[in-house]
Amino acid sequence: MAQPGNVLVLKDKGVTIKSFTKDNYIQFEFSNRQWITGQIQWIKKDSFQVKQFALQTMMTQYGTYGQDTLRLGTLTLHINEIRAFAKDKGQYQSVFANGTFLKVGGVLYGGLNITNSIINKEAVFSSKNVPSIAGGFVAYMIGRWMAKKNPPYRPIGKRFSVEIL
Repeated sequence: MAQPGNVLVLKDKGVTIKSFTKDNYIQFEFSNRQWITGQIQWIKKDSFQVKQFALQTMMTQYGTYGQDTLRLGTLTLHINEIRAFAKDKGQYQSVFANGTFLKVGGVLYGGLNITNSIINKEAVFSSKNVPSIAGGFVAYMIGRWMAKKNPPYRPIGKRFSVEIL
């Protein structure tokens, strides 16, 4: 007989995308908006325990950089206290998908139009220049909307869910 309460599962619209068991590394956002990094000690029906640690970059005695582990103790949590999961390392997020390209492009395009108007000694907000400045502003706002829709983490809510099997 299989015993329930041994696997913590992250689901995307009901499909399992990642599972965690005892001794797995986990990184998630706690309900107080603090990011927790650690190793799972145990998993029960509705809660789990994490042995927290943090990796810090430090200088060695030879003048090179290395990783040092800082142990912070254990933390017992309910699964409802998880706000989000970090995306996997190595998962590339392009500047087009996260809106950075449109945000930077919109600001530069609007700034270029204003700068050219000042250099040419024209009115900055003339009827000829307003659509160009508005285009830069609209591109910037679309970039902000894309950044909000595609965060660098997996928020628990409508699309992502977490449960213990």
